[in-house]
Amino acid sequence: MYPSHEAQTRPQSPSTVDASPGHQDNPIPITVQTVCDALKISRGVYDLLMECYFANMTSFSLFRPGSIEPKFAMMQFHSDAEALIAAIFSFSTRHCQDREDCPSPTYFSKIAYSKLDESVDSYGDNPPPFWLLQAGILVTFYQLTMSVRSRSWKKLGDCIRYSYDLNLHMVDANHDPAKDKNPLNIQRWSLMEERRRAWWAVWEMDVFASTIRRLPTAIDPEMNLTMLPVPDSCWFNDVYQESCFLVQDCSLRWKHLAQSGNQSAKAWFIVMNSLMRNTQRIVYPAGSALQSMNENHAETNQDELNIMANTLYCTVASFPASLVYQGETLDFRPKASDGSNPRQDHADKYALHLMTQLCRFMIYHHKICARTPWLSSQSQHQKPSSSSSTNDNNNNTNPPDPTTTTPITDPQAAAHQQSITSEWSNYMSASSEIVTVVRNSSHNHFRYVNPFLVNTLWFAAAAQCACKVFGPPSFNKRLTISNLDLLKLTIDRYISFWGGMENLKGKLARIETALQSLMSGTNGKAPNDHEHRQQHLPERRQQPSVSNQGSNGGGPSINDLATVAMQRLPGAVGDTTGAAASPLLVSIPGIGPPPLNPWSTFGPTDVCDFSNQPQFTTGLTPGAGPNFYGHHGVGGDPMDFSPFGLEELLMASIMMDSQI
Repeated sequence: MYPSHEAQTRPQSPSTVDASPGHQDNPIPITVQTVCDALKISRGVYDLLMECYFANMTSFSLFRPGSIEPKFAMMQFHSDAEALIAAIFSFSTRHCQDREDCPSPTYFSKIAYSKLDESVDSYGDNPPPFWLLQAGILVTFYQLTMSVRSRSWKKLGDCIRYSYDLNLHMVDANHDPAKDKNPLNIQRWSLMEERRRAWWAVWEMDVFASTIRRLPTAIDPEMNLTMLPVPDSCWFNDVYQESCFLVQDCSLRWKHLAQSGNQSAKAWFIVMNSLMRNTQRIVYPAGSALQSMNENHAETNQDELNIMANTLYCTVASFPASLVYQGETLDFRPKASDGSNPRQDHADKYALHLMTQLCRFMIYHHKICARTPWLSSQSQHQKPSSSSSTNDNNNNTNPPDPTTTTPITDPQAAAHQQSITSEWSNYMSASSEIVTVVRNSSHNHFRYVNPFLVNTLWFAAAAQCACKVFGPPSFNKRLTISNLDLLKLTIDRYISFWGGMENLKGKLARIETALQSLMSGTNGKAPNDHEHRQQHLPERRQQPSVSNQGSNGGGPSINDLATVAMQRLPGAVGDTTGAAASPLLVSIPGIGPPPLNPWSTFGPTDVCDFSNQPQFTTGLTPGAGPNFYGHHGVGGDPMDFSPFGLEELLMASIMMDSQI
């Protein structure tokens, strides 16, 4: 409808031919040797790195062996080939660092990044050729492995737009099984499968990055008309295999995939990944990431979470037998002479098992957080009782400790306690399953699995931290500490090999310290803390009490927790003992409910006078000092928050340490 744009009738199907827009013969043909000269490596290093790529890349299967060099003949610019090969080698060179003549991953990554931008600019307004998208996927994969910060986030957006330009979102819009399985069309089907692989690699990175940043995905699920990938053995050998779409109804995905007969590990992983994402959106719907963390809110979407739990059970029960992890040893051996590939098979089992446990974390985490002792104690403290007058005369009475083993005689209280123990069992079972698969994997397995999975190991370690500090007494604390040590060591090895992600260690240490501080505050003495805090609140906050509970009426909101927690920061007005001395109270009479989006108006300056501490600024406002994420600059660092919101309960502890 716009005169400045070309008229479009209906979207075109993806091209089945690899070719550059406006392709013309190069005066200097692009060959392996010209690429080697441009990258300043020998032909021997080239062959070694290419072999290492296919031997060790288990995260994404983007190419068929032997299919890369034939693309050179289709390319218009030398920078295309250099971008593609440098992107491939930015991965494979990690496995060849013992060779002196092999450059570093950073060396190839920088070349791939610059050559990719150069090539894309060369095509102007024409869509880039397909191999540049493949190069972009590997460049983005490298950067996301480092972090989900601005550079990788923007490069991921480029990949998504390139994919839409190439119509990869509708590879199978006109799917005809009878036509595709015809021997005359197998070659076309195989070329389409290569495009499906690229599309789902972009989808997977989109889900990963959006989950970490707790933001919407850029790929529209309503316009996803590309079938799930088939097993590598079918694609590599030109054996047609029917597949299915990723339907929007999450309870139907496992049914469609099982009925299609597609036993691809990547297809089942995508289904599991989508369930995890859907569960996150239930627990943290758009625009309400900082809702009250209390039991009333945790119950709100329980029916939806129960549906997800049922769907998860059915999906796992429908796994092909070859993909089910049953406690066996995963040694990640390289490809055998008979054509089998144990390294890929073991990586698939490992990834599926971890993604299954991540879904379980998502389902149970919210309730565990809602029933943390500092919330439960306050809830009990607020309940009216016949002895309230006595308690009023004794302000020094400590709140009850919900982790004690005092006998429970009230049937309702006993049932409630049993419910809490059951939820803890489900929650910790997911972490224990992760510990088991890590313990049963080879000591260097982190080299052969998707580095994104280290975040799942981190969630398991955070659960062990929580259990160690305030878990039910029925849990073996010595075992918990041992599990935590194993996970920490494995995370360290991931970081050492893949680089980046160093913030995971700092986050884990902060959480463990903050949890212990909160527990000591819960069981500590807090005379007149409310009156002490009220006198230091800005005048605009002094307003009649609407509720002495949280914003949802069932307990303290996350804004309430942050408000009181930040008063415990060193240097805050009225703080004479330091951050760890004052206990954390969560009842805030005299303060109305927080705004719908607490980030919009809430910051440290709302509760503390930082006139003598200019390095602190308000939450997400521009400034030179650290913000809520604990880093300098505008917008903060999304890598400092996890998808679960655990750090939001410990917001003050996160912003206290700007050096990690």
